[in-house]
Amino acid sequence: MSPEDQIPTYNPMPWSVAELKAVIPARCFKRSLGTSVMYLTRNISISAGAFYIALSLDHFLSGPSALSYLSILWASIFRWSSWIFYWWFQGLMFVNFWAYGHECTHNALSPFRRVDDAIGFVLFSFLGTPYYSWQMSHVIHHSHRGHAEKDVSFVPPTRSDLKIPTHEDTMEYSDFFEDAPFFTLGKLILRQQIGYLAFLIDLRSTSPKTESLVCHFLPSSTMFRHRYKDVVLSDMGILVMGGLLFYATQSFGIIWLIKTYGIPWVALNNWIVLITYLHHTAPEIPYYRGKTWNFQRGALSTVDRNPLGRLGQFFFLNAGHFHVVHHLFPQIPWYHLEEATNHLKAFIGDYYVYSDEPILKALWRSFTECQFVEDEGEVLFYRNAKGKARAKDQ
Repeated sequence: MSPEDQIPTYNPMPWSVAELKAVIPARCFKRSLGTSVMYLTRNISISAGAFYIALSLDHFLSGPSALSYLSILWASIFRWSSWIFYWWFQGLMFVNFWAYGHECTHNALSPFRRVDDAIGFVLFSFLGTPYYSWQMSHVIHHSHRGHAEKDVSFVPPTRSDLKIPTHEDTMEYSDFFEDAPFFTLGKLILRQQIGYLAFLIDLRSTSPKTESLVCHFLPSSTMFRHRYKDVVLSDMGILVMGGLLFYATQSFGIIWLIKTYGIPWVALNNWIVLITYLHHTAPEIPYYRGKTWNFQRGALSTVDRNPLGRLGQFFFLNAGHFHVVHHLFPQIPWYHLEEATNHLKAFIGDYYVYSDEPILKALWRSFTECQFVEDEGEVLFYRNAKGKARAKDQ
């Protein structure tokens, strides 16, 4: 028996969307504008408070009052420690605002689409994401999640994409994947730093099967032509925010802007890449082609994780922890996702994929093990650098 024959076979889940929806209480689908605005206002106040405290501490610790109690060394240590904490905390608060914007793209913040779009437009523009164009590409992502060719965000490269010869039991894969660990780490760090921006401006191929440019800032991009004016409006939001940042630079200096906004913004982009990648990339989740793919199977090809525990549920607005049910029913508001997930996983059993693996370990494992899928077959699993998969392709 060959090693390939010893791999277990995966049977795609059998339920319809209606059957899956029936197990989730109707109350989980109810959206409240008042509840959402209350929490958003609270979180904006927390973020503004962190901004004020950081600037106040910096002013105090760099002034003569602090030096009457502390040496210059200790004043500097406390001052920079407070900035480091601010960057960590405010970066996560930016993720929280981005998650609220994400809720708005799905009309999950309230029952009112125009209200959601208005709030989401302001939040995304503040964070440098073009609202309407991102909304459009994200709808396609949800509509084709788990499809090995049609998703716009997470399409696995195939054997032929990487120019790997046809699989043989005696084949040596080291010529294609064996990189020094430091080189692999460098690629991972680079991806973390520029991955989200690259997605927005399409520096990389959005899909191996998509040759046309999909730049979220260009109204003429093929994906957005039917909503040309909305993309223009998104760009105007980015330009207005850019003008405000320029004004802040002129008023307070570039260093002030980098410390208060720039570094948290970089942290935001890192978190977006990290969380979204780990939701959609793991050796144990299937991809589909042809008639075997359907919406609900693709939605369940997603992993729930536990980044930062309960603290992470606050910062990530539950999106990092209960993403599977979100892919099935994106209009469930964030404050009902946990309850909906409990009902869903009790029904689907082992088809629910959850990992409590430490987040950096999971990142390294997915980045090094999820290398390619086969060119043939309708149920596919990522193969690692030795050509091995967790389950047998069909």
